[in-house]
Amino acid sequence: MVGFFYSSPHFNGNPKAIEKAKNQKVIIYPKGFTITWGNDKRYWRFPRQSRNLKESSAAAELLQVSWLEVTCWTDNVEIGKSYKVGFNVSMTAAAFGWKGCEVYIMAKIGKAGKFVYKKMCLDGKASDGQTKFNMPEDNLIITVKPPSTSPGDNRLYFGMYEVWSGKWKGGLKIHHAFVEKVGN
Repeated sequence: MVGFFYSSPHFNGNPKAIEKAKNQKVIIYPKGFTITWGNDKRYWRFPRQSRNLKESSAAAELLQVSWLEVTCWTDNVEIGKSYKVGFNVSMTAAAFGWKGCEVYIMAKIGKAGKFVYKKMCLDGKASDGQTKFNMPEDNLIITVKPPSTSPGDNRLYFGMYEVWSGKWKGGLKIHHAFVEKVGN
């Protein structure tokens, strides 16, 4: 019998690449992201294979895509509390295609929840590969409320998206994503 092996072009995040600090802060490293076209070496470069999925110095590097979709989630949140979410990124010297592109950071509670979002333009951001900054620059805050459509699904889902312009873009390095409790 001949077997059939199917490999998805998308990268599915490993939950072991998530660092949790008891409902205060969550860091999600690149191996914890779910990335559309992330398994295709023409589009994305990942940190070298390592036993340590939580390498803080490693980044996922966008080589070129027209469809940017990087998502992650955490269940390390409490109902009634507010959290800021975002991504820590940098731009390479060879970054291209960002002029006029609005990148959205979107978050929701539960799979059926309603998104809240912030948008920002990456045009003109430092492109030395070293200067890191957070997206969004001002906080995207979401309050955890029990979802009415999917009781019990209190996960916080969030992501980075630029899927509307159709422009090819590259040179973005994503160092980690974060979820941080706001207030008590």
